[in-house]
Amino acid sequence: MKGNWSRTQIIWAAGGGGFFILALLLGYLGWGSLGETQGQAQGLAERKLNPELAAILNRTGGAGAGRKEVGEITKLAEEGGRAEEGLVGGWRQGYVDASGEGKGWSQDANQWKDQLIAANDRLRKRSGKKGDNSRVILADDFYLGLQEYKQQNPPGGQLQALARQLSVSEKLVGLLMEAKKSAQEGYPTLCLLESMQGPALAATDGSKLGNEKTKPGVQAGGVLRESYTMQLECSPEVLYGFVQRLARDPWLFILVDLNLENDLKEFPKRSEVAKKFADASKPPEGAEVAVVGGSTAPEGVRGGANPPSRPPLLMVLAGKERLKVILRVDFVGWKAAAPGKIPEKGKSS
Repeated sequence: MKGNWSRTQIIWAAGGGGFFILALLLGYLGWGSLGETQGQAQGLAERKLNPELAAILNRTGGAGAGRKEVGEITKLAEEGGRAEEGLVGGWRQGYVDASGEGKGWSQDANQWKDQLIAANDRLRKRSGKKGDNSRVILADDFYLGLQEYKQQNPPGGQLQALARQLSVSEKLVGLLMEAKKSAQEGYPTLCLLESMQGPALAATDGSKLGNEKTKPGVQAGGVLRESYTMQLECSPEVLYGFVQRLARDPWLFILVDLNLENDLKEFPKRSEVAKKFADASKPPEGAEVAVVGGSTAPEGVRGGANPPSRPPLLMVLAGKERLKVILRVDFVGWKAAAPGKIPEKGKSS
């Protein structure tokens, strides 16, 4: 019958159909992942082109060593992050404390004015009176650099900045008082804080500080930086202690500028030095004479009954040294990053 297939034709037709079905199946499984396979191959080629990574992968156990090194790098990054947080944590807290975040006196003008009066009273109680060389003396018109708000409340738009300036100013004066209290002065010297200027008054009055105008606050990313200028007189020991406290304080202070003038502008003349030596060799007036080894010796000198009471030799040469100081200190507020916000690359949070 026409149209009947032979056994050979049937076998060939079945084989061709099976091959067609197998080709479709392989195409479905293979071509679907072809793009992914090509991407992996490209990535492997790029890694192989990296000499450092290639050296790791080509050595014995390279893949395991690579995973280990990645883990160590991750651990170091975590430790570095914790160390950085330990360093800037105090700076961030200092910004919060200085700004009075969540406090009524940083939000209400009347409460801020009460805080200003209270801060000035606290410092006045800790200060000394005229002629007292054991404590810091505040000038009669000293008011934390906020004199213009003695009789008026601050404008609402400046309240947050003024709250921070009030806190920082009180902090700086407190550090100076601590330095004076703990200083081991060879000769107790007058310590007078004449004036202070913060960013709020920078553009209005710079005459008292020898035209040293304080820079207004500058914000960059998550960092705020404000300048404070102080004019004072003190001994070298007090100034040294004050600078050390600025460096160690949990709040971030940076000494930017320092101008010094010494009361002893010129070394004394030779005749004046000789006269001081001669005066120092004489016994104090009214000193009793004691018998030492069959001879007489005035009290207050070597061999006398009492220890020396006259000034040491250093005072003959130098005298009481008092520095006139103008210094500018920057307060840096290290702001905390907003929750869920990733800081831009290259910027501090």
